[in-house]
Amino acid sequence: MTNFNPYLLEEKEYPIAVLVERFNQMRAEGKDVVNLTIGDPQDDAFALVLTKLKEVIAPARRFGYPRGIGSKSYLEAVKTWAKHSYDIDIEPDAEIISCNGTKEAIFSIPLAFDWSDGKQIFMPSLSYPVYEASARTIGVPLKMLALSEETNFLPDLDSISAEEWRSCGIFWLNSPHNPTTAVANRDYFIRLLELADQHGFVLCSDECYNELYYGLEKPVSCLDFPDSQRWLVFRSLSKRSHMTGFRCGAIISKNREIIKMLSRMRQAMGVGTPSFIQEAAREAWLDENHCVAMRAGYIKKRDIILEALERKGFKIFGADAGFYLWISHPALKTSEALSDWFIEGGMLVTPGTAFGEDGEGFVRMVYCLTDSACYDVAARIESARSL
Repeated sequence: MTNFNPYLLEEKEYPIAVLVERFNQMRAEGKDVVNLTIGDPQDDAFALVLTKLKEVIAPARRFGYPRGIGSKSYLEAVKTWAKHSYDIDIEPDAEIISCNGTKEAIFSIPLAFDWSDGKQIFMPSLSYPVYEASARTIGVPLKMLALSEETNFLPDLDSISAEEWRSCGIFWLNSPHNPTTAVANRDYFIRLLELADQHGFVLCSDECYNELYYGLEKPVSCLDFPDSQRWLVFRSLSKRSHMTGFRCGAIISKNREIIKMLSRMRQAMGVGTPSFIQEAAREAWLDENHCVAMRAGYIKKRDIILEALERKGFKIFGADAGFYLWISHPALKTSEALSDWFIEGGMLVTPGTAFGEDGEGFVRMVYCLTDSACYDVAARIESARSL
């Protein structure tokens, strides 16, 4: 008999994959339903990226293996972006690694550290499912940190004892947060980095939504703290530039030892980003104007749907960043009841409990749709049964 990883034997499928399967089944049954579960932007990718991609591919006869940590020109583009956006000086070959989006980088990061001394991975109880899937596949102990609306859907750092902090090896922070859109302020980052210094853990900061913000000030980033050696930042072009299919991002840290070890680990993994993707992606890193335009577009999309929800009595948490709506209603106390109401109206949303038990009473809806699709969703909400 073949023995498999115990986590894989649990038959716990990736939450979004389950919802996609449900959507496909409903469509096969002839039901009129729209899928509002996947954070995959439906508007066009940044045009200069597509132009550059064609320019690079058209005359080519072959492409060799890519440089494992990223091409020099790609890393220079990330350096330029970081300097322009955060006024931080990054050394390309020593402090940046390219990655295929952030998903694979996030999943593999625990492999770089020694867990034999009983250290744990700390993560929010509601979070991107890859954090948990990674730890459990690799067999690293997890500590789930409770979230609630009262804590602004961020872990309460002061509720964690000194003894517990001493067991932390990695702390996952995702701000702006998926699924709730919660945003950690500067004081929160300062406190967390102080704790990281005190107890020796690495703050892994998943910042793929940082450039989708709708106020005057961009969300705080670990890149705002250039003197700290305790953070590891994950940035992606997937949301920022509508490039989910390109699978292109960057791992950044001022801790050169961590970057050196990650580079050594990743050489054997075969995760070098194709050179033609890197060449095209440079155009996105070096341009800010398309991000400004996309933010304006998302404000419009958000408001089209949000106003329809509010007219039905729904309560929306946050919604000042990212492209999700974290929704509750006083008459629908459970995530299941909320999901059922939306399904009745031809809308498939993600139950809050898909992200963890603390999501009970909420659902997540995406609005990274075309404008016409947003108007369609608003119309479905308006025509759905009253509450």
